[in-house]
Amino acid sequence: MDKKSEIARRTGRTASTAAPAATAQATAAAPRLAAAQPPTGWWMYHGDAAHTGFVSDSGLNSTNIRSTGGTSAFQALSTLSLEGPVLSVPAVANGFIYVGLANYQKAQGGNGGALHKIDIQKGAIVQTFAWDLGCDTRDVHSFTGMGSTPAVVNGRVYFGAFNGRFYCLDEATLSQVWVTDLRNADSTHNQPITNIAGVDAGAPAAVIWSSPVVNADGTKLYVGCGEGENPQLFSFVFCLDTATGNVNWIYCTNQFDKNQPNQPNVLPEAAVSGSILSAQYSKTSATPISMGCSVWGAIAYDQDLNRIYCPTGNQQPEPNDEWSWVDASGNAVTDYTNPPTQPPPFNPELPSPGYSNGVLSLDADTGTFQAFFQVPFESNYRPSDTDIDVGGAPMLFQWKAGQPDARKAVGLGCKNGSFFVLDADTLTLLARRQLLPLHKDGTQIETVDRHPNPADPNLNPSVPNAISNAVPNENFSGVFNTPALYPGSSDNPQSISQRIFLGIGGPNYHAQSPGIDYENTPFMRAIDAATLADAWPLDNGDPPRYVKGSFVDPSISAKVGMYSAAGESGLGSPAVVNDVVFCATSKISLYAFDVRDGTLLWYDDMGMQTRGYNGGYGYCLGPAIWKNYVVAGALVFGREGGGVLKIYGLATQSGSKASSTTAQP
Repeated sequence: MDKKSEIARRTGRTASTAAPAATAQATAAAPRLAAAQPPTGWWMYHGDAAHTGFVSDSGLNSTNIRSTGGTSAFQALSTLSLEGPVLSVPAVANGFIYVGLANYQKAQGGNGGALHKIDIQKGAIVQTFAWDLGCDTRDVHSFTGMGSTPAVVNGRVYFGAFNGRFYCLDEATLSQVWVTDLRNADSTHNQPITNIAGVDAGAPAAVIWSSPVVNADGTKLYVGCGEGENPQLFSFVFCLDTATGNVNWIYCTNQFDKNQPNQPNVLPEAAVSGSILSAQYSKTSATPISMGCSVWGAIAYDQDLNRIYCPTGNQQPEPNDEWSWVDASGNAVTDYTNPPTQPPPFNPELPSPGYSNGVLSLDADTGTFQAFFQVPFESNYRPSDTDIDVGGAPMLFQWKAGQPDARKAVGLGCKNGSFFVLDADTLTLLARRQLLPLHKDGTQIETVDRHPNPADPNLNPSVPNAISNAVPNENFSGVFNTPALYPGSSDNPQSISQRIFLGIGGPNYHAQSPGIDYENTPFMRAIDAATLADAWPLDNGDPPRYVKGSFVDPSISAKVGMYSAAGESGLGSPAVVNDVVFCATSKISLYAFDVRDGTLLWYDDMGMQTRGYNGGYGYCLGPAIWKNYVVAGALVFGREGGGVLKIYGLATQSGSKASSTTAQP
């Protein structure tokens, strides 16, 4: 997780008139609801428990989305200005959108969060659940609300927040059913952890970024809680009972002994010293071999293996926190052509201790350790890459489907720029590919993942490869999101292979690395799932580039799409509906491409544009798809309230034809 400071406050504006907000008051837990029909649509993060990001029960396709003559039947139907930024992918279920705000301007002092329920057809807020942060500590990035996608299932809405609490609401009314504190001990819910070390001294608090995943029978959910930038905090995976919020088991992701895996419900003594432990728990005084290792991304679940897959972040402390490159006078070196001194040696980030920088597999019923995979050093774009989180979620899929060596696999993207295919049972590495571009001769491109001196105050400095490879710094050009799967066409022989899509690049607001090297790097990579080779046609350039990922929009007489806007990154997680893949970027824009060959079909600019290259600040973390609708929310700096949510669909679904930026390829 990026450690740079975020915006602390944003100006406010009221969105569409909402029903009175439900408040976060404790209520008695309701009895478990009878299991309903299996949920459909985008009912949880990335559409399902496997996080495939694929939807087929929709009429949307490349024909009705493609713009013709400058217009398209697929348009923005509603635009809502919200009272705070959207820092997550919405959930959509039963005709309603459920979207959280990272900061809620209507909270006292703007210090709180909210979850909106929005009628997708009317584009109107119908209910709001809100909470004031009060004296609770906000996220290290100054967010006070939530940054996770809710899970909407069996009449309940489940989500975690930056105050370290996990909520269950009634789906119909958004009234609170139960809330469990995962930061402070909550004996009512069998939760003995108090994880606040260093917070009083100003260190960041434990928070919930992780989106919940629910098991097959709907009785258990799984979520991570921790903080990777506070070396005094522990990190945990919690299994909760969906009816009561009671904790079933806890797994500490800070390994105690390098020679053996942690056991579930064995908890660090420092985190439970003030609690009376129930019989299922025990404590250890062992010092973990690494702190950090927080589960930032959503946990994936596989029913067949009865496993959960937890992505883990960087270790704490990081090995180069004290690294410094100065001249004889003690000034930071910023001349990279003729440096007065050479960079001092650094400690490679990988391999890193404990359960850091990888994916952890646990038994879904008991929390028992099953396997762990850490991204290997040789998968880095540069040997000096640091802070190598796996921030997105793992994706479960059938690898090489239809072939003799087909097997269930885990797909995983990493900030170091690589994509990995792992055996779902053992987490053995099956295949990997570096997604960032290289020259045809295999050498690194100087402007990709450049590493200036961390103390260099200059904007976007030019750095030779030799210096970048010798200076430890964060890779802001890699994969910060969750892959999406196109399962392949149903014809025989198959005309469109199974393929995987990943956004490329992270935030665009850093002075040293403001977005990706857009002239060489696509903001989304499309790869064949079996071979990991590019699935879309490439030109003969050096490096090769996708040939159909952009067009000239005649309405603005400018090129749009890939390789067009300086610094434009594919920070959001792609989503696939039938033969179309959507990708959200830091511009802030939403694009639709044909899965066959990458033809840009349609695009929309979502709000006040950041224009990529250090031109502003904004996020869209990806779209959600439900039937013939696509929904995306964003954080837009400079926009009143800081947030926007747009509902797209076919114009015939609505009486209006709200304008959307479209053009003919």
